[in-house]
Amino acid sequence: MIPQRRGATPRAALVLLGVLALACGCEPLGDAAGESGPGPAYTVDYVVDGDTIDFAGPDGDTVRVRLLGINTPEVEHEGEAAQCGGEEAAGRLAELLPEGTAVQLVTDSRADAEDRYGRLLRYVETDSGDAGATLVSEGYAYAWAPSSAPDPDRLADYETATAAARAAGAGAWSDCPDLDESR
Repeated sequence: MIPQRRGATPRAALVLLGVLALACGCEPLGDAAGESGPGPAYTVDYVVDGDTIDFAGPDGDTVRVRLLGINTPEVEHEGEAAQCGGEEAAGRLAELLPEGTAVQLVTDSRADAEDRYGRLLRYVETDSGDAGATLVSEGYAYAWAPSSAPDPDRLADYETATAAARAAGAGAWSDCPDLDESR
């Protein structure tokens, strides 16, 4: 089980800064100069579950990010039991992104900037590549886009990887054949 951290919420000012950065076309989040290319690195502060992470920003503020284009089963929270594969997905993400890991938060050209819970929607990239794509290809996550938003740019690649992982019984697919129906 992933321990629940208390008191880690995104600060309104940082979220507003992120929205303003997106409005000006800055990418990734935090590129206050408005230049394209890599912005400042964020570091992993805490893995909340298989598709949500708290990051420490360049100014030390915490931002909560929902991995864009994927979904994982839920971990145990708020009195609800974990879904099949949820703890495994969270554990694998914590292995991929240990505390202190430097990442780039990358925006999408079409997807919403944040979800209905106020989490930033971003691709999370390390020197090893796209963390969401790794989770999908290893069978701990599946391609997903909310029906209320445009499909993310990487959705087709994630769908192909989901089909391959499912067919191979990779990761959680071996124990949770209905992994993508847990939503």
